[in-house]
Amino acid sequence: MKKTLLLLLLAIGLMAKQSFAQDKHLVDSLQALLKTAKQDTTKANILSQLVRVYSVTDPEKAMNYAKQALVISEKIDYKKGISSAYNSMGIFNSNKGDYLSALEFYKKALKIRIEMGDKRGIAGTCNNIGIIYRDQGIYPEALKFSFAALKINEETGNRTWQAFNYSNIGNIYLKQNNYSEALRNNLTALKIFEEIGDQDGIANSYMDIGIIYDYQGNYPEALKNQLAALKIKEKSGDKQSLASSYNDIGVLYHDLGNYPEALKNHFAALKIQEEIGNKDGIAKSCGNIGDIFISQKKYDEASKYLIKTLALSKEIGSLEDIENSFDYLAVLDSAQGNFKQALGHYKMFIAYRDSLINKENTKKIVQAQMQYEFDKKEAATKAEQDKKDVLAQKELLRQKLINRGFVGGFAVLLIFAVIISIIRYQYQKIRLIETERSRISRELHDVIGSELNRITMISQLLHAKMNQDGKMQEKLMLISETGKKVLGSIGEIIWTMNPQKDNLESLIAYIRRFVTEYLDMNGIEVIMKFPDEIPAKSVSDEYRRNIFLVVKEAVYNITKYSKATKVSLSMNLGKRSADLEISDNGTGFSVKEKQNWGNGLTNMDQRMKGIHGNFQISSEINQGTFIRLAFPVH
Repeated sequence: MKKTLLLLLLAIGLMAKQSFAQDKHLVDSLQALLKTAKQDTTKANILSQLVRVYSVTDPEKAMNYAKQALVISEKIDYKKGISSAYNSMGIFNSNKGDYLSALEFYKKALKIRIEMGDKRGIAGTCNNIGIIYRDQGIYPEALKFSFAALKINEETGNRTWQAFNYSNIGNIYLKQNNYSEALRNNLTALKIFEEIGDQDGIANSYMDIGIIYDYQGNYPEALKNQLAALKIKEKSGDKQSLASSYNDIGVLYHDLGNYPEALKNHFAALKIQEEIGNKDGIAKSCGNIGDIFISQKKYDEASKYLIKTLALSKEIGSLEDIENSFDYLAVLDSAQGNFKQALGHYKMFIAYRDSLINKENTKKIVQAQMQYEFDKKEAATKAEQDKKDVLAQKELLRQKLINRGFVGGFAVLLIFAVIISIIRYQYQKIRLIETERSRISRELHDVIGSELNRITMISQLLHAKMNQDGKMQEKLMLISETGKKVLGSIGEIIWTMNPQKDNLESLIAYIRRFVTEYLDMNGIEVIMKFPDEIPAKSVSDEYRRNIFLVVKEAVYNITKYSKATKVSLSMNLGKRSADLEISDNGTGFSVKEKQNWGNGLTNMDQRMKGIHGNFQISSEINQGTFIRLAFPVH
């Protein structure tokens, strides 16, 4: 019984200072204005006023007005109206006990108010969210939003709401049994209420502080603060709050063993509850009075009040009061030696206690569900943000690759600027890099390659017809040879950029064909030693290009310097790596002096390091040259 009263006082202490009562004249005026209003913003604001008027007396009607306000506000994108409607829907669902829906509406309102920069609205919504989390036992989130509300109210200088925030934060700490922080925050709230002269706030702070001392077992200090609150409430005319103060003071006197003062205050509370017709309050006061009479061994008096408590509790359906009544009656029966009846009352006490435990378990299940939904939403939000960050990084990388590819292509194919500009325009619209590489490869082959081949053929025809002009023939032959070289280079670029060739099998096939054709053209015998089957392991375009250019450099130097008549090309394949070996029977050279190959060896070594590979060369004069390229494959 005592703990129930304390919790009721906590709720009273957190109530807002003012509320809208349903005034028929005000309602009629607002509805008349609503019918004549022409502007949608005016209609939305009037509907919001109606929501506030009906929020306490007729929540369902208030909810309908909030929905109407939301429809109108969304139609004209009236942010203030939308956020107010969402906030009202949050309050409605919170009062219904649908905390998940309430949180959803509150957070929608909060998002819009943050976008608007509405600090007062942000603070109010944060406060509401904090209360939801507090009532559901999710205290870290409750503190987070309550502190957020406090910070804004401190920035805007709203002293009244600062005090309410401190009081709310203090009561959250109290639920966590953190008495020092609970007391510190409530004392801060009291100080602010005193500075601004808010008597209701002062009284509520005294009550909250008294509850904290009561939880600590410091009854004298608890009583001191409750009496201070009572003194203020006696002047306020708030009978319900005054009755609660009398009840709480009576409980404290009972704890101190001062039964006369305890009875005096409980009778005072009972008288007020009877005046205002509060059956629940009457039942609680009668129960407390009966409990004191048991302590005084006035069993007949105790029985009279406890029977009345039980009857009223059953009438209003208060399981907790019924449970307490049977508990008191069982104690009374035992004190009188009526053990059979005591057992019956005790069994009823156990039955109702189990019902309350089941009810509490249901509440805990709802709390657990809320915690789960909160954690799930937080995780989903984080995952979504991580996904956006990854996509942003990929997009940035893609843009870098696009720009890099375009610049390189523009430099090599400057004479085909118009074609490249068309490719660039299309290239920027393609998201998948491999698809774009395929398209560029086809463009180079079909357009540029065919045009270069046409230029070469025309120059050869002209060369054949112009036998008398030696200089012109020489120039035409130069054009033809240049065209052939460019065609060869274009072919290499096409092969490098084609994503379908990003595999080991394609790389080896291309190298074998190039080496065979090139050395045959120079009259050098070629011996190939490769595995019968080469798996289609992945090899990137960078790997393919670097390996091919190293092989090309090696073959070029063999034909130019070695005077070799025979070249051997072989490959050894492991699970995660491959070795490509090139050897010749030429004149050889001193590797240290690099007398023939010059900077070529350095370039070859750097290319292999660039793909995490290894370059080895051994050669002696008149002993030929041996090269091994080792590189990873996947």
